[in-house]
This record gives sequence, structure tokens and C-alpha cells, in this order.
Amino acid sequence: ICRPFGGKTFEQNDDTAGMCVFTGSDSVDELSHELGIKLLEASGESLHFGTKQGSREIFAACDISHPAGTPSLEDEDLLTYGDSSEHGGKAYWAYNHRYIRSSHNLALGIARLIVRGVRPRKWVVKLNQGFSGKGNASIDLQHIQRRFAECQVGDLEEATFRLAKLIEKELATNLKCEDPKMTWLDTPGQVGFQTQMQRLGVIAEVFIEGEVPTSPSIQAVVETNDVSIVSTHEQVLAGQVYSGCRNPCNPAYRASIMEAGLKVGKFLAAHGVRGHFSVDFLASKQPKSGSWDVYAVEVNLRQGGTTHPQATMALLCGGSICSDGLFRTNDGELRCYVATDCHYSENLNGCTEKSLVDALECTSSNPEARKIRWNKADRIGVVFHLFKFISTGRIGFTAIGRTVEESQTLFTETVKFLDSFRGC
Repeated sequence: ICRPFGGKTFEQNDDTAGMCVFTGSDSVDELSHELGIKLLEASGESLHFGTKQGSREIFAACDISHPAGTPSLEDEDLLTYGDSSEHGGKAYWAYNHRYIRSSHNLALGIARLIVRGVRPRKWVVKLNQGFSGKGNASIDLQHIQRRFAECQVGDLEEATFRLAKLIEKELATNLKCEDPKMTWLDTPGQVGFQTQMQRLGVIAEVFIEGEVPTSPSIQAVVETNDVSIVSTHEQVLAGQVYSGCRNPCNPAYRASIMEAGLKVGKFLAAHGVRGHFSVDFLASKQPKSGSWDVYAVEVNLRQGGTTHPQATMALLCGGSICSDGLFRTNDGELRCYVATDCHYSENLNGCTEKSLVDALECTSSNPEARKIRWNKADRIGVVFHLFKFISTGRIGFTAIGRTVEESQTLFTETVKFLDSFRGC
């Protein structure tokens, strides 16, 4: 089947033609259909499984440990469809799914958990769709939880509703958003958290704490009925916002999160989902035993911040991940990386792409550049990306080494190089 498009002709061939995108959508589905090219990522129809609520449903179905939260199976009465008439009549796929959409229902879901004895130091509240953690917020309800624990409770249902009213007031006044620009109510030029909640839906769950908390993740691909783990990572977070990663993750829980990732992948495959996905976890080390408690927190049904570093290493080094979760080149050598997509340095403001490339190539007069420059023969060094943003002071890079320690050293040397850069 041939279709003209922009003066070109595309030939449909399921064995050789495919469209790879960052994330699926109804528009991408339509484009794939019009071009007659197979979509290699999740379709718009599958997007619910990549929401925060959809993630919790998958974890429950696969018997994967995850934080207590709402909605749960007992909260069906709190879920409603979206109403496009409230938002200018614009249709959106999330309106076709039943989510918690009001502060009243969110507060009631939290209240039910508190009544059942779930009383953490902090709750995390997440919009159903958010990128890099910027749709997340947190709230401290300890004072309300203490008051409830101290009072005599008669009618549990009445007590739950009274508790929910107190929580709803707290949400409007004390919710702390990870995105500093986000507020509870709409402001000029900024849609508020409450409105986003009505559009996208929301969940709340226990904020996992403990000694040395970490945020590991797995990245995988579903192809037909095959699920392949591509990489594991320790995510580097600023609060709840993603800023980089280290590969591989801690061996103490590497096998367990890979197993959980395979369970999620098989679930997705059984529901017709294809393409990239990742699963984020929170790991908390127990101070007495030294063991780790690991909780799955969300499924990302798309490519993400960890996709590009892994693809860069695989392309430049050749090889793949092995059953132990370590990446080995085709000749059996280990490779690891530390990466960021948002390093900022004041010295880069106003710089051009050429000035940085010239500095990296001029290793004879710049020993710092020699330490980090990519070595094609050894397949070790630093690879830069996001050059287009360098004039704003931002750049991304992936430091590839034989071990995590070597990769971290390269990463640290790169930060020093950029922070002392004078080539503009």
C-alpha cells in the first residue's frame, strides 16, 4: 500500500516499516493509520495504563508491592468521568476514564485510609499525568491524624466524612506542589492543581520514607508477546523531580525490580500494549536488618529520561543487558553510565554549540577536555546532547565507563569542566 505524504511515498511493510514516537496519543494513532505505517509505541487507547491510577491497578493485578493509597478497590464510588463542557468543550482522552476528579472525593479517599489506620508522616498527591514528577505534590496531615486517633469514634461513616472536610480544607491551603509555578487555584497564565485534577484525575498515596531512600527504575520494551528488560537505573531526583540517572541500579534489589518489570510487561502485552515502558520504584533500607523494602510507584508508558542515555551507550559501545542486569559489549566488557539532561552552568550562558565542540576537540591546550572526551577505541568518555539549549546555560551529557565509579568520576570531571568553561 503506497500513500503520498509531503511529496514522498511510504510503502507499508510490517517487517521493515514502523513509527517510533516519544509517547502515544490519539493524534499519533491517526497519523500512523494515514501513513499506513505500524506504530511501535503504545497507542492512544492504552494511555490509561500509563497514568498513576492505571499504574496502581497494574500493581494490584500483578501482586507487586506498592504504597497504600486511593483510589483502591473500595473507592469505586469516588470515580467519575470527565466533563468537557467544564473546559471549553475540548475533548480529551482522560475524560473517557473514571478517576478521582474533585478535592472532596480525594479527601474522602484519604480519610478512609486514615480511619483504617494508615497514618504516614506525609502523603504524596499525584496528577494522573505528569512528566519528571512535576505533577506531584505533598501534604502533611499528621495534626489531623493525631486528633482523629485521640478522639472517641462512634459512627465510623460520620467520622470519616468529618475527617474528609478537614482534609479538603488542608488540600486547598497547604498542598505543596513540586512545580514551583503550580498553585491550587488558577492564576493568570497558569492552570491550577485543582483544575488539572478535574481534567486528568488524581491519586494520593503514602510517602515512603526510611534510611537511605532511593528511586530505582527499570526500562523495558514490549514487542508482540515478548518483554525485554533494557536497563535498570538509580534515578537522581531533586525532590520528586527527575534530573538524571545512574546505570545499573543497586544489586541489592536489582533482580527483584527486574522481576516486577517483567510482570508489568506481561500484563501490558496481554492487554495489547506495545513499545517502551518503564517502572519507577522507591526503595527504603531498614536500619536494623539492612534489608531493603521496595515499592512500585508508577508505570511510564512512553520513552523517558532514561531512554536516551541507554540508547547512546548501546549505539556507541554495542552490546546489550544480560540476565544479571549488567550491560556488556559484544566482546564481553562491562559498561555503565551516569547521565543528566538538565545540567546548568552560568558559564554556558550565551555560548554556542561550536564553542563547546571546539573546546572539546582542542585537547592539547585543554587537559580537562582530554579527561572527558569520548574515546572511540576504548568506548569510554562523555557524550553531550541538547546542544540547542547551551545558550541558555543548559546542556545534557552521558558519562560512560567500565564501572559506576568510573562513570561517576567522568561525570564529576565534566561538571568541573563546564563550570569553569571560558570558551564563549
